[in-house]
Amino acid sequence: MPTSRRRLPATLRAFESKFPRVFAEYHGLVDACRAAGPLGPKTCELIAIGIEVARKRHGGLVAHIARARAAGASRAEIYQAILLAAPLVGLPEVLDAFRVAKKRLG
Repeated sequence: MPTSRRRLPATLRAFESKFPRVFAEYHGLVDACRAAGPLGPKTCELIAIGIEVARKRHGGLVAHIARARAAGASRAEIYQAILLAAPLVGLPEVLDAFRVAKKRLG
């Protein structure tokens, strides 16, 4: 799902300006990976949320929460995607992600 340039964080916009081909190629890889199988946008975003929980990346978590909502994911589905990480990465990481999500979702 393409992201509007104005919605990108300042650092990412600067990176895109400095390295436009790299930025475009990266997004081409993202698009190719998403198109390579049967999963729809909502499922892909829910998986990405779980990955961001494990990576402890708040910026990515916020971005994928927004994309998941735009793809039709409910609050309950997003919270479950976060919760599913608990047995694999630990409760502290899940609680941290829950705090981030709660600010975005209520």
